[in-house]
Amino acid sequence: MKRKLFLLIVIILSFSLLFSACKQGYISEDKAKEIVLRSFNRIFDLNETEATVTLNKMDSHRDASGELVTGGDGEFSEEWIYHVYVTFSSSINRYEAIIVGSTGEVIYASRSMANIRLTDEQKKQAEELYAETSEWEEKHMDALESLKQACTDWSKAKLDESRPIVLDANRTEIPRVKIRQFERGYYVVTQDGRVYFITMSWPSLQMLSFEVENG
Repeated sequence: MKRKLFLLIVIILSFSLLFSACKQGYISEDKAKEIVLRSFNRIFDLNETEATVTLNKMDSHRDASGELVTGGDGEFSEEWIYHVYVTFSSSINRYEAIIVGSTGEVIYASRSMANIRLTDEQKKQAEELYAETSEWEEKHMDALESLKQACTDWSKAKLDESRPIVLDANRTEIPRVKIRQFERGYYVVTQDGRVYFITMSWPSLQMLSFEVENG
């Protein structure tokens, strides 16, 4: 199941609110676009130069130390955020991200499955998994293990973390036996205490989305 929490709780505000928020020390729309495009290009290995930006307000919480978290039982607050996206068309986003207006931190980024292109070898793996009709045998377990390893490798490369802790998040459904492609979510904990929720896609072994759980 794709993570759409942020997109469901965002309330689009007027241009007057945009002007007001920016006056109060928030990063500018152009700065938000610059930061997100740099992030897109780094984590998705792209070369995008243009994106659309809107200012929104997001429900959030604060933990005991006052740090922003994306859910939980902490103190409720509202946070000004920018929604930045690169589109296929007026109704389909290729890439999208959420950046906190007061800090310039990207707390969510994702790409559409339409951006994923399988190699011939990956297509073969997908067909072999589909043909494996018995209950969760070797090919299924190998697929899950390879996806977790891909998440670990991605975290080392893109989060600049040499020893990430990668845990099955148990927030997505167990893939059916008769399936060619599936997604799986993982919690990734870094040495500085940051927690990310990362969704990976098999057999492409590519990251679909990441979300900052605390910070």
